This record gives sequence, structure tokens and C-alpha cells, in this order.
Amino acid sequence: MKVKFLPMNEEHEVNPGESVLDLSKRVGLHIKSVCGGVPSCAECRVKLVAGEHNVMPPTFKEKSLIGSAYFVNQSRLACQLRCLGDITVDLTEQIEKQKTEPPSKRNIRPADR
Repeated sequence: MKVKFLPMNEEHEVNPGESVLDLSKRVGLHIKSVCGGVPSCAECRVKLVAGEHNVMPPTFKEKSLIGSAYFVNQSRLACQLRCLGDITVDLTEQIEKQKTEPPSKRNIRPADR
């Protein structure tokens, strides 16, 4: 199973049961998370752009945190997003969020600037 991350067009193998948030940490892609995947902060929102049939639907808890964004643009919480097959997620919102953080908290790779 692979997760393709946009806009950088990187593909990485995801381990069974591994969340997209955990995968991103393992491969060095920054997705902001304050709660560490509880879920309670909704900071790790990503946009699922392909492979929606390869993920479980959001739980009630996840939907309560992301609200109508799930229905409007397929936003999901990376900490809750686990794959059953290949998917593509867009990290544009995460990259933009990182650019507004103070320099001391940024974790942007040179290719993402």
C-alpha cells in the first residue's frame, strides 16, 4: 500500500495499521499535530484526493472535529486516516499552516519552500 503526498509528488509505503500521520513522521514530512493523534486538536487535517474507497469512513469523533469539511472537500484527520489500499493526500494546507508559524517552530524541507 502506498500513500502519495501532494504537492511534492512523493510516494511512500505505509505499514498495515499505520496512520498517515505516523507515516509522515517516519518519512520526514511535517503534518502538524498538537494532540499526538488522540484525536482532539484537528490540526492534522489533510485532503484525501484519491483512494477514498481504500480508507475506512471517518468515525463520529473525527467528523465532530472536522465538521462539514469532510463533506465539502474530503478533509480527514491524518492521525485517523489508515489505508486499506493506495491513496493520495494533499498537504497544501499543512504547508501553508507551517509558513505562518514562527521560524522556531517550522519544519519545512527545502523542497517545500
